[in-house]
Amino acid sequence: MIILTFLLLLVSTTVIAQNVIHIQYFRRPEEYGIFRFDLDNGSKSWESYIYMNRSANIREEDIYKLIKPFFEEEPSIRRYESSSITRHLGKQFEYVLKKYPVHEMIFENLCSQMKPKFSSILASTSQLPRKIKWVIEHPSAFFLIPYGFTKGVGRDEYHIEIKGRASLDTDNLDYDALQNTQKLIIKNDSEMKNGWSGVKLLKIKAPQALIEGLNAVNTDDMKEFAKEWLAGERFIQKWNIELEDQKQNETLYFEKEGTTLEVSAKNDKFTMSTYKTPTEQAFQFTAM
Repeated sequence: MIILTFLLLLVSTTVIAQNVIHIQYFRRPEEYGIFRFDLDNGSKSWESYIYMNRSANIREEDIYKLIKPFFEEEPSIRRYESSSITRHLGKQFEYVLKKYPVHEMIFENLCSQMKPKFSSILASTSQLPRKIKWVIEHPSAFFLIPYGFTKGVGRDEYHIEIKGRASLDTDNLDYDALQNTQKLIIKNDSEMKNGWSGVKLLKIKAPQALIEGLNAVNTDDMKEFAKEWLAGERFIQKWNIELEDQKQNETLYFEKEGTTLEVSAKNDKFTMSTYKTPTEQAFQFTAM
């Protein structure tokens, strides 16, 4: 009995080790990139700073000779100089992916050359990180997720933050990774806000979603979400979607097997949530 109790306690307190890659790029006041790798929930962390030096034209094989001992030795912080920050960061990204399983990836303000570089490297491996986060602030073209990050990755959580004068490509919701994650977060603090229609939002199958922007949902869309939930085609926990129309004021209720689905468009938000049907409800269920 004592042994069984100990085993149950051990299982309940075991934390699954997570390995995280975090890459950042800065243009001003000095151009440089940061590569950070956290091993086993941050118990070990390697961090390198790559500064732009146009005279330091280092070949990929020579970059490998620099970073191999860095990652094989005890964790530390290193400074490098390179005429190609993209090439240097890419070699570190490739090295870590070949040596360790990576569960989470965070990318902040990558330049236009970095996105396809990291995409092709990831696509060349069998790695499918469970969490993906993009932070985009540079006022470049509409941000479209690079191909290697559009399918099979981010299954636990896919997170996009748009800031400054950056803008988000609305075609992103056509990708498997955003449609089939368990938790979708799109934070839109951009000066160039846009959004999606209800038809587009219906493509998202995530039980949890938080989406900011100029989105639009009508009554037919709300009923379509409910129809899929009633048919068992959709699992809903909590949705919170920012709406462009500030005058909408509608709440619908649906019931299945003792569970209520509340679908609402009011106070600038489209929300959905499920809860146990109360014994004495102060609302009427909506007819389809």
